[in-house]
Amino acid sequence: MRKIKNNNGITMIVLVITIIVLAMIAVITINYSITGANYSKEKQLLADLEAVHHAIYEQYEQYKTTGDASFIVGTKCSQKPDGDIVWEEENQYWGESDVDKIYYTLTPEQLKKIGITNTEDTYIVNYYTGECYNSTVKITPENNKILYIK
Repeated sequence: MRKIKNNNGITMIVLVITIIVLAMIAVITINYSITGANYSKEKQLLADLEAVHHAIYEQYEQYKTTGDASFIVGTKCSQKPDGDIVWEEENQYWGESDVDKIYYTLTPEQLKKIGITNTEDTYIVNYYTGECYNSTVKITPENNKILYIK
């Protein structure tokens, strides 16, 4: 007599365990993707802030060298924005008449004039003190850092 082989295939338990393992792998992958996207967004915001910061320093140096006020780009701020920032010039230079010492709002169109083309955010800057603040986003999404440089 010959022995008959029993081929039942994959059992239900093996199938359930496989699905659970695949679900766990999917959850971990999605979590790292979201975290990576937030980290990337934060680094981009900080890089944009640094770029604006360096551009206003460059513009201010050109203004000091030439005396040409056209290097000071932006719209004068009449008052300080709300927020937790301790501004360098706490009570001064909000709406003053000195061209280089007041705070300015820089829109994306004005930022293009000083060579910053990769942002859609608005910034508040002071050419004299070097302060720079992203007034559109204000804080980073991942670590809640204030987007401000002195």
